[in-house]
Amino acid sequence: MTGFNGFPVSTGLGSAGMVEGSQHPGALPDYASLICVNPDSIPRTVVVEVLRTQLPFFGIACVVLVAGISSLLLARLRSRDRLLLWVGTFSVLYAARLFLQNDLVHGATNIPGQSFRRAALCLTYLIPIPFAFFARELFGKGWHGTIALWVWLQIVFAVVAIPAALFAHQGFWTDLINDVLVTAGTLLILLHVFLRPESRNAFVNSLRWPVIVFGILVVLANRGFRPAGLNIEPIGFLILLAGLGTTATRHALASERKLIDVEQELAMARRIQGSILPHSAPRLPLLRLAARYEPMTSVAGDFYDFLQISDHRLTILVADVSGHGIPAALVSSMLKVCFAAQRERADNPAGVLTGLNLMLRGSLGGQYVTAACAAIDLNTRVIAYAGAGHPPSLLLRKDVGDVVQLSENGLFIGPFPNASYSNIVVPFQIGDKLLIYTDGVVEANGPDGQEFGRERLAHFLQSAKDQQPAEIIERLFKTISAGAQQDDLTVVLAEFS
Repeated sequence: MTGFNGFPVSTGLGSAGMVEGSQHPGALPDYASLICVNPDSIPRTVVVEVLRTQLPFFGIACVVLVAGISSLLLARLRSRDRLLLWVGTFSVLYAARLFLQNDLVHGATNIPGQSFRRAALCLTYLIPIPFAFFARELFGKGWHGTIALWVWLQIVFAVVAIPAALFAHQGFWTDLINDVLVTAGTLLILLHVFLRPESRNAFVNSLRWPVIVFGILVVLANRGFRPAGLNIEPIGFLILLAGLGTTATRHALASERKLIDVEQELAMARRIQGSILPHSAPRLPLLRLAARYEPMTSVAGDFYDFLQISDHRLTILVADVSGHGIPAALVSSMLKVCFAAQRERADNPAGVLTGLNLMLRGSLGGQYVTAACAAIDLNTRVIAYAGAGHPPSLLLRKDVGDVVQLSENGLFIGPFPNASYSNIVVPFQIGDKLLIYTDGVVEANGPDGQEFGRERLAHFLQSAKDQQPAEIIERLFKTISAGAQQDDLTVVLAEFS
């Protein structure tokens, strides 16, 4: 099939040094033989004929090259659509071969055309590979894996044929096999376009007539049909390229629209999740509060909230949903509603966690939730605390300067319907600080590139005992933000003032 094998029907001057039909008077000599001739001695008819036969194909090569580079840039910079990648590669390779076969290029480089033959042969055997990959990307593996088989056959053939062209000077059998492979592959594309109902979509339909016209023109070229002595194969390729480019562009635009829709949905999910988190911390006369939440992705599964019972009583919940993204964000939205429903038992953190587990069991689709719940009573100066598979919270005692881990923990929320939780009660004096966090904080990298860890977090809290809660959180996030964020980060800090 000369659509990918330009030498049986070469453009302009043939490889034997004469134009087809050169047996009659007025035949033009090989342009390569004119390179070293005085330009004044070259007949004007020869120059005109060379320009007439070669200049259109040089222009076609330029158009195809620009189209190919544009497709590659669009695939790389914007859509990353692989259909555009294969169309671009296909076009650039074909344009390069057109240049190598063009006698104007031979003359401009002062190199005989025969010297370009081996390089052009190598391109001839490479060109069908992106064409086959385009079909593989558009149709999948094909009926009984036929398109996938075609892709592998083209690759294996190129591995064998290129060394044969370079070193063994073999051309006939490789050209014949290449023609058979490309013809079979083009027929496969036509069969998918016309015979497979699932392939009849807007993308595939744009290939129908370009492939048909391309096939007809190539057959005519093989049969020696050359109006005005011109090879019509590159014209067929331009038509095919228009079909491939249209298909790839429409596919890329559709993919781009889907990405835009996803981005808009993520933006909406981000706004919704932002609305379920507290806009500001509750104001209690003797309690300073600060909180910070930084998701790893646009939306995430960390969650924190407050239930203010009175001016002296407050319950804090910090939770971490397994996974990331929209599924985790949906569960955290459910936590907002479920936590609000626990107001009657807010003084009892174990009861809050039990209530959350009862409400969420069977609704998480295989996900789970870890949580820490602390009920602060400023009148009695105590904290009641319970956890559900959560990292232990830290209580900094100002009078002695040590840090106590609140490690009371039960099972995760969600998978275990009969899970039970219990409280611990610890003193909470003026100047004490309670730090509740998610595991992303201790798993983050510190300035030295090592995991920050619970021990370092405790030392950090000790070193900041005289600072305000908001200042401490700001310093903490600067410390653990040295490397790339690997998980969602949530911190709530309460100080008895």
